[in-house]
Amino acid sequence: MPEIAHFLQKIALFKTVFRLIILFMEVLDNSFMTVCTSPCNAAVHSVYIKKLDRTVTLVLPTEESHMSDPSYSGNTIFPFAGRIRGGIYGNCRFDLNDGANSIHGGSESRRAVFSIAEKTDTRIVYTIERAAGQDGLMSGRVYTVEYSLSDNELVIVHRMTSSSPVLTDTTCHLYFNLSGEKTVGGHFIRLDSDEALINDEEHCGLKTVSLDGSALDLRAGRMLEDVCSAPCLGFSRGLNNAYILKKGSAVRLSAGGLSLEASSDSPAVVIYFGGFLEEPSSFIALEFQSVPLNECRSETRDYVRHMRFRFCFENSF
Repeated sequence: MPEIAHFLQKIALFKTVFRLIILFMEVLDNSFMTVCTSPCNAAVHSVYIKKLDRTVTLVLPTEESHMSDPSYSGNTIFPFAGRIRGGIYGNCRFDLNDGANSIHGGSESRRAVFSIAEKTDTRIVYTIERAAGQDGLMSGRVYTVEYSLSDNELVIVHRMTSSSPVLTDTTCHLYFNLSGEKTVGGHFIRLDSDEALINDEEHCGLKTVSLDGSALDLRAGRMLEDVCSAPCLGFSRGLNNAYILKKGSAVRLSAGGLSLEASSDSPAVVIYFGGFLEEPSSFIALEFQSVPLNECRSETRDYVRHMRFRFCFENSF
């Protein structure tokens, strides 16, 4: 009937307009870079370096892709980053969204749409409230995600408050390709870390080991393709390992006339060579988080994590 068809068209139009209102891209801009963010998972959608006319992060097809793409590119990961074996942490039971394990907060949190609390040309603050029972945690929480630009730096601050202690270990799941080449194998990487986590074949952490004499040692600086060709990394198709961070240490990447210094107050950083991306090893992920072992995770009422990504031209580090 014409009336019903017309009514259904109105509903479809309303849904489209409503979705566009919710998922409208928010842009931060200064003389050095442009950063596009999205309310979907409070994600960084893209980072564009003006002088080089180059986008240096993995860009998903649409904003809505941040709620479904298996790469988690640019997403705010909460309430926990990394894998939890069997989805069990203390009395918490998380849904198994990675085979027999739970990864990156489980399924429910990755469908989160944040609200904008503050916005200027170079700064935005997203926020979201989670009720008791959501995401597998038995306490209500408020998360905020702040992005700001300062010259050649992108600064990210995560906060969480809760009425009772809850597991909290957030990150921003950014992927980088500084050169624009097909793979990141030609990137030079350096990190002053003495210990790293080795994984089992399900990519869950087993134990930390010394990097003395190890194929994973990055202290002297190496090409990524050399590190990731090590036989011990065959099952993970390259690096997918947590490195224990010293105070003041940073991951340093260089390629294509651009350098990146990435740092955080987190205890560790997972360096992922992107071996399971649709185009393998086309980007490298730097995930600042706690050491992904249950005994290294903790619960808190008040939480803050800082992450800083500083770009420089040429091999400045």
